Amino acid sequence: MAQRRSTPLVVPTADPHVCTPGVRLRMLARVPLFADLDVHDIAQVDRRCQAHAFEAGAVVYHAGASATRMYVVATGAVKAVRPALDGRETILDLCAPGDFLGAVPALGEDVYSDTAWAVSASCLLGLEAHDFDAIMERFPAVARATLRGVSRRLSQAQQAVHLLAGAPLEQRLAAMLLLIADKMGRPWDGGTLLDVPLTREDLASMTGAAPESVSRLLSGWRREGLIDSGRRWIAVRDPKALHSLRDA
Repeated sequence: MAQRRSTPLVVPTADPHVCTPGVRLRMLARVPLFADLDVHDIAQVDRRCQAHAFEAGAVVYHAGASATRMYVVATGAVKAVRPALDGRETILDLCAPGDFLGAVPALGEDVYSDTAWAVSASCLLGLEAHDFDAIMERFPAVARATLRGVSRRLSQAQQAVHLLAGAPLEQRLAAMLLLIADKMGRPWDGGTLLDVPLTREDLASMTGAAPESVSRLLSGWRREGLIDSGRRWIAVRDPKALHSLRDA
């Protein structure tokens, strides 16, 4: 019997104390909404944030629930999902440290449009709606960046719908692996490790495919040396080949 390969992923712990002042400030500075703020302004934003710890698999918020806050990922990873018509979940986004998720009530987002789950143990910085309103009033650049961010998300959603609607699975899957590698990858053993736990079901949800089809394609790519993989982890070995498949 083949020996199961150990995971190269770093397993974080769900502890709000992991969100040290330095980590909090670095992550807030990476959020596009706060890109125009200096270090003193970022510190003012941080004082309005509260750290929340979530174990892997815990729900951050449910779709349809009253939108009370937005979150910034400080450590770990979170997925935003929405039920599909066939009852399966469609993963809309994977959020890495520095990404924001949730809703902005000031822009009319009164309820959460998706459900957010912690993919791994995570520490999130929560901003209550009234605190974010105060930040936008204090810093007009944040209000402008918020509008740009919403527009960017709509554009990305439209691109995702276009890709899922017309592209073959190998093109969709190659595009998704490259996107995650760019967002959450780190150097590992001569390749790029996707530093987030991923199942075949997760990738199937992201690409609108059956898990069996995704599994067969990944197995073939592994034999050909395009990727390496194990239980809940994937590493990109040949990004040029994946780019060729994506752009075909």
